Amino acid sequence: MEEILELKDCLLNHQYERAMTIVEELELMGRQDKINNLESFLVILLIHLIKIQVEKRVARSWRSSILNSLREIQKRNKLGNKSHYIKPNQWREHFNAIYADAIFKAADEAFGGIEIKELKSLVNLNSLQDIALELLELTYTLDGDSMVKLICDRFPVGRLE
Repeated sequence: MEEILELKDCLLNHQYERAMTIVEELELMGRQDKINNLESFLVILLIHLIKIQVEKRVARSWRSSILNSLREIQKRNKLGNKSHYIKPNQWREHFNAIYADAIFKAADEAFGGIEIKELKSLVNLNSLQDIALELLELTYTLDGDSMVKLICDRFPVGRLE
């Protein structure tokens, strides 16, 4: 709110260069807020992908959470009609940035609770990253019904073989 009042003051006093600087700062803050929000859904996605990988099973609630995370990422990532806050080739950077948070939170849930060090030893990081990036890529092309079908087909409830 302080920035808005300062912007108003700059405009009233014809300080346009300073006003533009404030506008750029506000734009950057808004963009970072959107990215933080997208990363929070990425953490949730990874928690459930980790649990699936290490427990070798799919719970209905995990599958629902994966779908919900992908749909929320899909909705919130749009910046206008043809642009996105996070471009398809930028997800790897965000994956790397939030993986520690995801593994920490997944340790509380996997097997009813497990030590982080032990969980890390069970996770195939390359496979996890490949699956996550593949699913994230689909958020740019699939509609809601197609996403539901894909997630249900890809993650059938029950034990994995």
